[in-house]
Amino acid sequence: MTRQQQQEQLRAYIEDGLSLPLYEELSQLHPADAAELIAGLTPAEIARYVELVGPKEALPVFEFVPFLVQKDSLEHLSRQTLAQLMSLMSPDDRADLVEELDDAFQERLLSLLLKSERQNVLKLINYPEDSAGAHMTTAYALLHPDSDVKSALEEVRLQAPTKETIYYIYVVDSSRQLLGLVSLRDLIMSPPRSRVRDIMKKQLISVSAEEDIEEVAKLSSRYDFLAVPVVDAAGRMVGIITFDDLYDVIAEEATEDMYHLANLDTDEKVSSPWQRSVKLRVPWLLGNLGTGLVAAYVVSLFAETIHQVVALASLMTIVALLGGNAGNQSLTVVVRALALGEIKLARNWPVLFKEVAVGLANGLIVGLVIGVISFLWYGNPWLGLIMWLALVGNLVIAGLFGAMVPIVLRKLKLDPALGSSIFVTTATDVGGFFIFLGLATLLLPRILAP
Repeated sequence: MTRQQQQEQLRAYIEDGLSLPLYEELSQLHPADAAELIAGLTPAEIARYVELVGPKEALPVFEFVPFLVQKDSLEHLSRQTLAQLMSLMSPDDRADLVEELDDAFQERLLSLLLKSERQNVLKLINYPEDSAGAHMTTAYALLHPDSDVKSALEEVRLQAPTKETIYYIYVVDSSRQLLGLVSLRDLIMSPPRSRVRDIMKKQLISVSAEEDIEEVAKLSSRYDFLAVPVVDAAGRMVGIITFDDLYDVIAEEATEDMYHLANLDTDEKVSSPWQRSVKLRVPWLLGNLGTGLVAAYVVSLFAETIHQVVALASLMTIVALLGGNAGNQSLTVVVRALALGEIKLARNWPVLFKEVAVGLANGLIVGLVIGVISFLWYGNPWLGLIMWLALVGNLVIAGLFGAMVPIVLRKLKLDPALGSSIFVTTATDVGGFFIFLGLATLLLPRILAP
Protein backbone atom coordinates (compact mmCIF):
# COMPACT_ATOMS: atom_id res chain seq x y z
CA MET A 1 0.00 0.00 0.00
CA THR A 2 1.42 3.40 -0.99
CA ARG A 3 1.68 6.31 1.44
CA GLN A 4 -1.17 8.09 -0.32
CA GLN A 5 -3.36 4.99 -0.03
CA GLN A 6 -2.51 4.71 3.69
CA GLN A 7 -3.47 8.34 4.22
CA GLU A 8 -6.75 7.82 2.37
CA GLN A 9 -7.46 4.80 4.57
CA LEU A 10 -6.79 6.86 7.70
CA ARG A 11 -8.99 9.64 6.34
CA ALA A 12 -11.82 7.15 5.80
CA TYR A 13 -11.50 5.83 9.38
CA ILE A 14 -11.60 9.40 10.71
CA GLU A 15 -14.63 10.39 8.64
CA ASP A 16 -16.50 7.26 9.75
CA GLY A 17 -15.44 7.72 13.40
CA LEU A 18 -13.80 4.27 13.56
CA SER A 19 -11.46 4.73 16.51
CA LEU A 20 -10.32 1.10 16.93
CA PRO A 21 -9.19 0.46 13.30
CA LEU A 22 -7.56 3.92 13.32
CA TYR A 23 -5.61 3.16 16.49
CA GLU A 24 -4.62 -0.33 15.32
CA GLU A 25 -3.46 0.98 11.94
CA LEU A 26 -1.08 3.51 13.48
CA SER A 27 0.01 1.45 16.50
CA GLN A 28 1.74 -0.98 14.12
CA LEU A 29 4.15 1.81 13.15
CA HIS A 30 6.82 3.64 15.11
CA PRO A 31 5.33 6.93 16.38
CA ALA A 32 7.69 8.92 14.12
CA ASP A 33 6.53 6.99 11.04
CA ALA A 34 2.88 7.27 12.10
CA ALA A 35 3.33 11.03 12.57
CA GLU A 36 4.75 11.32 9.06
CA LEU A 37 1.56 9.70 7.77
CA ILE A 38 -0.94 11.82 9.66
CA ALA A 39 1.04 15.01 8.95
CA GLY A 40 -0.37 14.72 5.42
CA LEU A 41 -3.91 15.12 6.77
CA THR A 42 -5.59 18.44 7.44
CA PRO A 43 -5.31 19.99 10.95
CA ALA A 44 -9.03 19.31 11.46
CA GLU A 45 -8.53 15.62 10.58
CA ILE A 46 -5.54 15.34 12.91
CA ALA A 47 -7.59 16.89 15.71
CA ARG A 48 -10.37 14.40 14.99
CA TYR A 49 -7.82 11.56 15.21
CA VAL A 50 -6.78 12.77 18.68
CA GLU A 51 -10.44 12.96 19.74
CA LEU A 52 -11.17 9.45 18.46
CA VAL A 53 -8.22 7.52 19.93
CA GLY A 54 -7.91 9.69 23.03
CA PRO A 55 -5.15 12.13 24.11
CA LYS A 56 -3.12 9.49 25.97
CA GLU A 57 -2.93 7.12 23.00
CA ALA A 58 -2.47 9.92 20.45
CA LEU A 59 0.27 11.83 22.27
CA PRO A 60 3.26 9.58 21.31
CA VAL A 61 2.38 10.16 17.63
CA PHE A 62 1.30 13.79 18.01
CA GLU A 63 4.67 14.73 19.57
CA PHE A 64 6.43 13.77 16.32
CA VAL A 65 4.09 15.82 14.12
CA PRO A 66 5.78 18.98 12.72
CA PHE A 67 5.39 21.93 15.06
CA LEU A 68 3.35 24.13 12.73
CA VAL A 69 0.90 21.28 12.08
CA GLN A 70 0.58 20.69 15.83
CA LYS A 71 -0.15 24.35 16.34
CA ASP A 72 -2.92 24.43 13.70
CA SER A 73 -4.45 21.17 14.95
CA LEU A 74 -4.85 22.42 18.53
CA GLU A 75 -7.42 24.97 17.41
CA HIS A 76 -9.77 22.17 16.29
CA LEU A 77 -9.69 20.23 19.58
CA SER A 78 -12.48 20.36 22.13
CA ARG A 79 -11.77 22.14 25.39
CA GLN A 80 -11.63 18.88 27.37
CA THR A 81 -9.36 17.05 24.93
CA LEU A 82 -7.06 20.05 24.64
CA ALA A 83 -6.68 20.23 28.42
CA GLN A 84 -5.91 16.51 28.67
CA LEU A 85 -3.42 16.56 25.81
CA MET A 86 -1.50 19.53 27.19
CA SER A 87 -1.40 18.05 30.69
CA LEU A 88 0.08 14.82 29.31
CA MET A 89 2.85 16.62 27.37
CA SER A 90 6.33 16.87 28.86
CA PRO A 91 6.92 20.30 30.43
CA ASP A 92 9.51 21.43 27.89
CA ASP A 93 7.42 20.39 24.85
CA ARG A 94 4.35 22.05 26.36
CA ALA A 95 6.27 25.29 26.99
CA ASP A 96 7.71 25.31 23.46
CA LEU A 97 4.24 24.94 21.98
CA VAL A 98 2.61 27.57 24.20
CA GLU A 99 5.38 30.08 23.50
CA GLU A 100 4.66 30.09 19.76
CA LEU A 101 0.87 30.52 20.01
CA ASP A 102 -0.78 33.88 19.48
CA ASP A 103 -1.70 35.75 22.66
CA ALA A 104 -5.42 34.96 22.60
CA PHE A 105 -4.99 31.22 22.10
CA GLN A 106 -2.09 31.16 24.55
CA GLU A 107 -4.31 32.61 27.29
CA ARG A 108 -7.06 30.15 26.45
CA LEU A 109 -4.70 27.21 26.67
CA LEU A 110 -3.04 28.35 29.90
CA SER A 111 -6.46 28.71 31.52
CA LEU A 112 -7.05 24.97 30.92
CA LEU A 113 -3.93 23.89 32.81
CA LEU A 114 -3.62 23.22 36.51
CA LYS A 115 -2.09 26.07 38.48
CA SER A 116 1.24 24.23 38.97
CA GLU A 117 1.41 23.35 35.26
CA ARG A 118 0.57 26.92 34.27
CA GLN A 119 3.26 28.36 36.55
CA ASN A 120 5.77 25.86 35.18
CA VAL A 121 5.02 26.87 31.57
CA LEU A 122 5.30 30.58 32.36
CA LYS A 123 8.60 30.00 34.14
CA LEU A 124 10.09 28.08 31.19
CA ILE A 125 8.97 30.50 28.48
CA ASN A 126 10.42 33.46 30.38
CA TYR A 127 13.98 32.17 30.02
CA PRO A 128 16.02 33.66 27.13
CA GLU A 129 15.50 31.69 23.92
CA ASP A 130 19.10 30.45 23.68
CA SER A 131 19.53 29.63 27.38
CA ALA A 132 19.65 26.26 29.11
CA GLY A 133 16.49 27.16 31.02
CA ALA A 134 14.49 27.53 27.81
CA HIS A 135 15.41 23.98 26.71
CA MET A 136 15.21 22.11 30.01
CA THR A 137 12.44 19.92 31.33
CA THR A 138 11.31 19.93 34.95
CA ALA A 139 10.20 16.29 34.76
CA TYR A 140 13.25 14.60 36.29
CA ALA A 141 13.60 11.84 38.89
CA LEU A 142 14.81 12.71 42.41
CA LEU A 143 16.05 10.79 45.42
CA HIS A 144 17.01 11.68 49.00
CA PRO A 145 20.56 10.80 50.07
CA ASP A 146 19.43 8.91 53.17
CA SER A 147 17.13 6.51 51.30
CA ASP A 148 18.26 2.90 51.08
CA VAL A 149 18.56 1.25 47.67
CA LYS A 150 15.45 -0.90 48.13
CA SER A 151 13.16 2.05 48.88
CA ALA A 152 14.93 4.16 46.26
CA LEU A 153 14.05 1.64 43.55
CA GLU A 154 10.44 1.77 44.65
CA GLU A 155 10.48 5.58 44.54
CA VAL A 156 11.91 5.51 41.01
CA ARG A 157 9.24 3.03 39.95
CA LEU A 158 6.55 5.43 41.19
CA GLN A 159 8.16 8.47 39.54
CA ALA A 160 8.94 6.82 36.19
CA PRO A 161 5.56 7.31 34.41
CA THR A 162 5.76 11.10 34.66
CA LYS A 163 9.50 11.67 34.16
CA GLU A 164 11.43 12.44 31.00
CA THR A 165 14.12 9.86 31.81
CA ILE A 166 15.04 7.67 34.75
CA TYR A 167 18.45 6.55 33.56
CA TYR A 168 19.94 9.31 35.72
CA ILE A 169 18.34 9.97 39.10
CA TYR A 170 19.47 13.13 40.87
CA VAL A 171 20.13 13.25 44.60
CA VAL A 172 19.02 16.43 46.39
CA ASP A 173 18.55 17.54 49.97
CA SER A 174 15.40 19.05 51.47
CA SER A 175 16.10 22.43 49.84
CA ARG A 176 16.76 20.81 46.42
CA GLN A 177 20.49 21.46 46.57
CA LEU A 178 22.07 19.12 44.03
CA LEU A 179 24.31 16.65 45.87
CA GLY A 180 24.99 13.92 43.32
CA LEU A 181 23.46 11.44 40.93
CA VAL A 182 22.96 7.70 40.61
CA SER A 183 22.21 5.80 37.45
CA LEU A 184 19.46 3.22 37.30
CA ARG A 185 22.18 0.65 36.69
CA ASP A 186 23.91 1.65 39.95
CA LEU A 187 20.67 1.21 41.88
CA ILE A 188 19.97 -2.20 40.40
CA MET A 189 23.52 -3.45 41.01
CA SER A 190 23.87 -2.17 44.61
CA PRO A 191 22.94 -4.11 47.78
CA PRO A 192 19.35 -3.33 48.91
CA ARG A 193 20.45 -1.95 52.28
CA SER A 194 23.05 0.44 50.88
CA ARG A 195 22.36 4.14 51.22
CA VAL A 196 21.97 6.36 48.20
CA ARG A 197 24.62 8.74 49.56
CA ASP A 198 27.14 5.88 49.55
CA ILE A 199 26.65 4.93 45.90
CA MET A 200 25.96 8.32 44.32
CA LYS A 201 28.53 10.10 42.14
CA LYS A 202 29.54 13.39 43.72
CA GLN A 203 31.73 14.67 40.87
CA LEU A 204 28.92 16.47 39.12
CA ILE A 205 28.98 18.81 36.18
CA SER A 206 25.93 21.06 36.07
CA VAL A 207 25.00 24.23 34.20
CA SER A 208 23.16 27.35 35.22
CA ALA A 209 19.73 28.10 33.77
CA GLU A 210 21.20 31.16 32.01
CA GLU A 211 24.01 29.20 30.31
CA ASP A 212 24.08 29.42 26.50
CA ILE A 213 22.55 26.24 25.08
CA GLU A 214 25.40 25.84 22.56
CA GLU A 215 27.86 25.62 25.45
CA VAL A 216 25.66 22.99 27.12
CA ALA A 217 25.64 20.96 23.89
CA LYS A 218 29.45 21.08 23.75
CA LEU A 219 29.62 20.00 27.39
CA SER A 220 27.29 17.07 26.79
CA SER A 221 29.28 15.99 23.74
CA ARG A 222 32.59 16.22 25.59
CA TYR A 223 31.47 14.11 28.56
CA ASP A 224 28.97 11.83 26.74
CA PHE A 225 26.11 12.86 29.04
CA LEU A 226 22.61 11.54 28.39
CA ALA A 227 21.27 14.46 30.42
CA VAL A 228 22.73 17.61 31.98
CA PRO A 229 21.39 18.95 35.30
CA VAL A 230 20.40 22.62 35.44
CA VAL A 231 20.70 24.62 38.66
CA ASP A 232 19.79 28.15 39.72
CA ALA A 233 22.18 30.74 41.16
CA ALA A 234 21.87 29.14 44.62
CA GLY A 235 22.75 25.67 43.36
CA ARG A 236 19.19 24.36 43.61
CA MET A 237 18.16 21.92 40.92
CA VAL A 238 15.56 23.33 38.53
CA GLY A 239 15.62 20.90 35.60
CA ILE A 240 17.55 18.71 33.20
CA ILE A 241 18.37 18.94 29.51
CA THR A 242 18.18 15.55 27.81
CA PHE A 243 20.31 14.42 24.89
CA ASP A 244 17.41 14.44 22.42
CA ASP A 245 16.86 18.15 23.07
CA LEU A 246 20.59 18.84 22.77
CA TYR A 247 20.70 16.89 19.51
CA ASP A 248 17.98 19.18 18.15
CA VAL A 249 20.05 22.19 19.21
CA ILE A 250 23.17 20.80 17.50
CA ALA A 251 21.18 20.10 14.32
CA GLU A 252 19.67 23.60 14.37
CA GLU A 253 23.07 25.25 14.88
CA ALA A 254 24.62 23.18 12.08
CA THR A 255 21.78 24.19 9.77
CA GLU A 256 22.11 27.83 10.82
CA ASP A 257 25.86 27.84 10.12
CA MET A 258 25.31 26.19 6.74
CA TYR A 259 22.69 28.79 5.81
CA HIS A 260 24.84 31.69 6.98
CA LEU A 261 27.89 30.45 5.08
CA ALA A 262 25.70 30.37 1.96
CA ASN A 263 24.31 33.85 2.80
CA LEU A 264 20.79 32.56 3.37
CA ASP A 265 18.21 33.43 6.00
CA THR A 266 17.45 30.54 8.38
CA ASP A 267 13.72 31.23 8.04
CA GLU A 268 13.76 29.96 4.45
CA LYS A 269 12.69 26.38 3.76
CA VAL A 270 12.37 24.39 0.56
CA SER A 271 8.60 24.64 0.99
CA SER A 272 8.64 28.44 1.39
CA PRO A 273 6.58 30.36 -1.22
CA TRP A 274 8.74 31.81 -3.97
CA GLN A 275 7.80 35.35 -2.96
CA ARG A 276 9.12 34.76 0.57
CA SER A 277 12.32 33.18 -0.77
CA VAL A 278 12.91 36.23 -2.95
CA LYS A 279 12.30 38.54 0.01
CA LEU A 280 14.78 36.63 2.20
CA ARG A 281 17.51 36.33 -0.44
CA VAL A 282 17.45 39.79 -2.01
CA PRO A 283 19.12 41.62 0.94
CA TRP A 284 22.09 39.23 0.87
CA LEU A 285 22.39 39.54 -2.91
CA LEU A 286 22.26 43.34 -2.73
CA GLY A 287 25.01 43.26 -0.11
CA ASN A 288 27.05 40.99 -2.34
CA LEU A 289 26.40 43.35 -5.25
CA GLY A 290 27.93 46.18 -3.25
CA THR A 291 31.11 44.21 -2.57
CA GLY A 292 31.18 43.11 -6.21
CA LEU A 293 31.16 46.73 -7.29
CA VAL A 294 34.27 47.33 -5.17
CA ALA A 295 36.06 44.52 -7.01
CA ALA A 296 34.84 45.88 -10.36
CA TYR A 297 36.16 49.34 -9.44
CA VAL A 298 39.61 47.89 -8.71
CA VAL A 299 39.61 46.21 -12.13
CA SER A 300 38.56 49.47 -13.79
CA LEU A 301 41.68 51.17 -12.39
CA PHE A 302 43.77 48.92 -14.64
CA ALA A 303 41.60 49.19 -17.75
CA GLU A 304 44.48 50.52 -19.85
CA THR A 305 46.72 47.61 -18.86
CA ILE A 306 44.00 45.06 -19.75
CA HIS A 307 43.41 46.88 -23.04
CA GLN A 308 47.08 46.42 -23.96
CA VAL A 309 47.31 42.77 -22.76
CA VAL A 310 43.96 41.11 -23.43
CA ALA A 311 45.22 37.81 -21.97
CA LEU A 312 45.00 39.39 -18.50
CA ALA A 313 41.17 39.42 -18.75
CA SER A 314 40.99 35.63 -18.92
CA LEU A 315 43.79 34.92 -16.44
CA MET A 316 42.52 37.21 -13.67
CA THR A 317 39.33 35.13 -13.32
CA ILE A 318 41.55 32.18 -12.29
CA VAL A 319 43.20 34.29 -9.59
CA ALA A 320 39.80 35.30 -8.16
CA LEU A 321 38.35 31.78 -8.42
CA LEU A 322 41.21 30.03 -6.63
CA GLY A 323 41.38 32.77 -4.00
CA GLY A 324 37.67 32.45 -3.27
CA ASN A 325 37.89 28.66 -2.97
CA ALA A 326 40.93 28.84 -0.69
CA GLY A 327 39.22 31.46 1.46
CA ASN A 328 36.13 29.31 1.87
CA GLN A 329 38.30 26.34 2.86
CA SER A 330 39.92 28.33 5.69
CA LEU A 331 36.57 29.85 6.61
CA THR A 332 34.84 26.48 6.90
CA VAL A 333 37.60 24.98 9.06
CA VAL A 334 37.67 27.97 11.43
CA VAL A 335 33.87 28.32 11.72
CA ARG A 336 33.62 24.63 12.60
CA ALA A 337 36.40 24.96 15.18
CA LEU A 338 34.67 27.95 16.77
CA ALA A 339 31.36 26.08 16.85
CA LEU A 340 32.99 23.12 18.62
CA GLY A 341 34.98 25.30 21.02
CA GLU A 342 38.33 24.17 19.59
CA ILE A 343 39.59 27.78 19.35
CA LYS A 344 40.01 30.01 22.37
CA LEU A 345 39.45 33.65 21.41
CA ALA A 346 42.28 34.77 23.67
CA ARG A 347 44.74 32.47 21.86
CA ASN A 348 43.88 32.65 18.17
CA TRP A 349 47.25 33.72 16.74
CA PRO A 350 48.37 30.12 16.07
CA VAL A 351 45.25 29.61 13.95
CA LEU A 352 45.93 32.76 11.90
CA PHE A 353 49.60 31.85 11.38
CA LYS A 354 48.69 28.30 10.40
CA GLU A 355 46.11 29.38 7.80
CA VAL A 356 48.49 32.00 6.36
CA ALA A 357 51.22 29.34 6.14
CA VAL A 358 48.83 26.95 4.41
CA GLY A 359 47.85 29.71 1.98
CA LEU A 360 51.52 30.47 1.25
CA ALA A 361 52.38 26.81 0.63
CA ASN A 362 49.30 26.23 -1.55
CA GLY A 363 50.01 29.46 -3.44
CA LEU A 364 53.57 28.38 -4.21
CA ILE A 365 52.40 24.98 -5.49
CA VAL A 366 49.21 25.97 -7.36
CA GLY A 367 50.74 29.23 -8.55
CA LEU A 368 53.71 27.40 -10.04
CA VAL A 369 51.39 25.05 -11.94
CA ILE A 370 49.21 27.84 -13.37
CA GLY A 371 52.33 29.92 -14.05
CA VAL A 372 53.78 27.16 -16.24
CA ILE A 373 50.42 26.70 -17.97
CA SER A 374 50.18 30.47 -18.63
CA PHE A 375 53.68 30.48 -20.09
CA LEU A 376 52.92 27.55 -22.39
CA TRP A 377 49.52 29.03 -23.31
CA TYR A 378 50.67 32.53 -24.26
CA GLY A 379 54.38 31.93 -24.77
CA ASN A 380 55.23 34.77 -22.37
CA PRO A 381 57.33 33.97 -19.28
CA TRP A 382 56.38 37.27 -17.61
CA LEU A 383 52.69 36.32 -17.63
CA GLY A 384 53.64 33.03 -15.99
CA LEU A 385 55.66 34.84 -13.30
CA ILE A 386 52.82 37.30 -12.62
CA MET A 387 50.31 34.47 -12.27
CA TRP A 388 52.59 32.67 -9.83
CA LEU A 389 53.17 35.70 -7.64
CA ALA A 390 49.51 36.74 -7.77
CA LEU A 391 48.36 33.28 -6.68
CA VAL A 392 50.84 33.23 -3.81
CA GLY A 393 49.66 36.65 -2.62
CA ASN A 394 45.94 35.93 -3.04
CA LEU A 395 46.06 32.57 -1.26
CA VAL A 396 47.87 34.21 1.65
CA ILE A 397 45.05 36.78 1.76
CA ALA A 398 42.53 33.93 1.58
CA GLY A 399 44.10 32.14 4.55
CA LEU A 400 44.36 35.34 6.59
CA PHE A 401 40.80 36.58 6.00
CA GLY A 402 39.29 33.07 6.07
CA ALA A 403 40.58 32.69 9.63
CA MET A 404 40.35 36.31 10.80
CA VAL A 405 36.78 37.22 9.75
CA PRO A 406 34.92 34.53 11.79
CA ILE A 407 37.19 35.12 14.81
CA VAL A 408 36.50 38.87 14.72
CA LEU A 409 32.75 38.24 14.36
CA ARG A 410 32.81 35.91 17.37
CA LYS A 411 34.69 38.54 19.40
CA LEU A 412 31.94 40.99 18.48
CA LYS A 413 29.48 38.38 19.83
CA LEU A 414 28.05 37.72 16.36
CA ASP A 415 27.56 34.38 14.62
CA PRO A 416 30.99 33.64 13.04
CA ALA A 417 29.27 32.24 9.93
CA LEU A 418 27.06 35.30 9.44
CA GLY A 419 28.10 36.94 6.18
CA SER A 420 31.65 35.60 6.51
CA SER A 421 31.76 34.31 2.95
CA ILE A 422 30.88 37.78 1.59
CA PHE A 423 33.77 39.42 3.47
CA VAL A 424 36.25 36.70 2.55
CA THR A 425 35.23 36.64 -1.13
CA THR A 426 35.49 40.44 -1.28
CA ALA A 427 38.99 40.32 0.23
CA THR A 428 40.20 37.66 -2.22
CA ASP A 429 38.59 39.33 -5.24
CA VAL A 430 39.84 42.83 -4.47
CA GLY A 431 43.23 41.64 -3.22
CA GLY A 432 43.70 39.16 -6.03
CA PHE A 433 42.79 41.63 -8.77
CA PHE A 434 44.93 44.38 -7.24
CA ILE A 435 48.02 42.15 -6.92
CA PHE A 436 47.61 40.55 -10.36
CA LEU A 437 46.83 43.70 -12.32
CA GLY A 438 49.26 45.78 -10.25
CA LEU A 439 52.11 43.43 -11.09
CA ALA A 440 51.01 43.39 -14.73
CA THR A 441 51.10 47.19 -14.81
CA LEU A 442 54.57 47.31 -13.25
CA LEU A 443 55.91 44.70 -15.66
CA LEU A 444 53.93 45.89 -18.69
CA PRO A 445 57.00 46.98 -20.71
CA ARG A 446 58.53 43.51 -20.30
CA ILE A 447 55.27 41.74 -21.16
CA LEU A 448 54.97 43.80 -24.35
CA ALA A 449 58.66 43.53 -25.27
CA PRO A 450 59.22 41.55 -28.48
